[in-house]
Amino acid sequence: MALLKESVQNVFNEIKGSVLELNIDEHFCNIIISVGNHNARNAALVCKKAIYNRIVKDKINLGDKVSVRFYVSSRKKHDRWYTNCNILELTKL
Repeated sequence: MALLKESVQNVFNEIKGSVLELNIDEHFCNIIISVGNHNARNAALVCKKAIYNRIVKDKINLGDKVSVRFYVSSRKKHDRWYTNCNILELTKL
């Protein structure tokens, strides 16, 4: 039992930025945020619609400053790798 407890991930990634886009789809939604101070770039983060409805919808607006905790996952499809940043928690700053 101790081995399982020690192998569970408990540290995740976090970024801060301004919301540029809020995209809602049937199963998965995403938000696009502008990150970085000297080298501004955009980051797309994805989540299931149920999570979006719980933590984003009617709470976050375009232009809001946010902090997003996420985990990264990758999958191979048609001989190409695809990587997602999956939202765990989103906080308005």
